Amino acid sequence: MYAVIDVETTGLRTSWHDRICEIAIVHVDAAGRVTGDWSSLVNPERDLGPQHVHGITAAEARRAPVFADLAGQIGALLRERVIVAHNLAFDAAFLVAEYSRLGLQAPVGHEYGLCTMNLAAQLLPSAGRSLRDCCQAAGIPQQRAHSALDDARAAAGLLARYLHRVGTPPPWQQLVLDASTLAWPPLPPAEALPVVRRHPHETEEHFLSRLVDRLPRVPAPPQADSYLSLLDHALLDRHVSAVEADALVEAADTLGLSRAEVLDLHRLYLQALAAEAFDDGRVTEIERDDLHTVAALLGLDRADVDRALDPDAGDQQRRTTRPLPAPAFRLLPGDTVVFTGQTAESRELWEERARIAGLTVGRAVTRTTRLLVAADPDTMSGKARQARRHRVPIVHPGAFLSMLVALRAAE
Repeated sequence: MYAVIDVETTGLRTSWHDRICEIAIVHVDAAGRVTGDWSSLVNPERDLGPQHVHGITAAEARRAPVFADLAGQIGALLRERVIVAHNLAFDAAFLVAEYSRLGLQAPVGHEYGLCTMNLAAQLLPSAGRSLRDCCQAAGIPQQRAHSALDDARAAAGLLARYLHRVGTPPPWQQLVLDASTLAWPPLPPAEALPVVRRHPHETEEHFLSRLVDRLPRVPAPPQADSYLSLLDHALLDRHVSAVEADALVEAADTLGLSRAEVLDLHRLYLQALAAEAFDDGRVTEIERDDLHTVAALLGLDRADVDRALDPDAGDQQRRTTRPLPAPAFRLLPGDTVVFTGQTAESRELWEERARIAGLTVGRAVTRTTRLLVAADPDTMSGKARQARRHRVPIVHPGAFLSMLVALRAAE
């Protein structure tokens, strides 16, 4: 009967090449009862836009199907149903654009569906336009705003209230009758499985858990330096992104390193950092906090940090630790930095901070770019693809601020 939809997008306009990054569909019968729901993240194959609004990380989206792989399943869920959305014009425009990219036409729009926002003018006259305001006026609890499934469920609740108020048959009965005559693109359901977003309190498994638990061969395998060099790059901003975690897992598998061997290499890496911190005879609280941060990222615990900093074991550690690549990345005046993604603060503010520090702000990533600052280091933006191609480090804004502080301190 009805299919209530909601989409989260990378921006506000399809004409700006914005894409769907999450879609949800809730089925509702003629009486307003929910009969089923479906949702999936969608890989937009570009930067995710205002992540501080929709809360979708690139680590999640990059592992989701692209729209083309979901188009058949979405069409099957919408076929022969009246499409309903809160601000239908917005959701419909993005659906039409996604199908258009595939060279297909989708019968979605105001002439075919219902908009719970527009209907509120007659059925909830005291409410505002937003989904939240309408739900409050109708006494419908809204769960997580800007989650496609929660928003679709909230809009489905509004539809149920409207159906109860207008009676049977509803004033839009002709839309219901026409729905079965609309021609949807003849696409077979794809084999791609939907990928739902994680719960806000759910964390991604540590990349070590994906390593094969082989029997270790030697305490310091000859492949160590290749893995450690990659680890150096990953820990540049004291954050291991999903892309970097995938690369570390792939490298360990390619090199034949077991989980135990990787953990040994991580402890050696931590010991080398501790030795560097202790080089002047004392370890500051900042250095100690940094060691704990690195330990957590490497799947180690506080006991590993304590052992690395143990003064009685320090000399022995320095004698047994393999020479490791040192984290020596520093920004220098005149270096070119490039920004990508949307943060709570404006791009102009970040660029001004860079210029004040004596850096050059670039518009595109090239071989001479020193650093790419990304709202999300896992971003799939074109700039990030170029950065990975040229092995330009990608860091998040917090790490960039720390680098600016170090740059000013060196002046």
